[in-house]
Amino acid sequence: MVLEKEMQKDFPQDSENNEYRYLSAPWLDEIATGLTAGAVKHPGETWKTIPADEHLARAMRHINLYRMGDRSEPHLINASMRLMMAYATSKNERGE
Repeated sequence: MVLEKEMQKDFPQDSENNEYRYLSAPWLDEIATGLTAGAVKHPGETWKTIPADEHLARAMRHINLYRMGDRSEPHLINASMRLMMAYATSKNERGE
């Protein structure tokens, strides 16, 4: 009990505004790798012209394929990239 209280003092869970320690570094690296490959394949940041709902539909496609057992491509990474794109384009659509 005393050790737990000491650890809470040293590493309080609510001391950071953005808890980056919970993000997976390998996952972020895979996303960056995928985004880099996409930028080579589709130069000019064309993803920004695709509506958020279309990015969401494509993300759902990847999620569904993964859930059905398809491992022919990195569906979870592709879905993650599409979700990031949907987030970014939705902010633009709202004028943020």
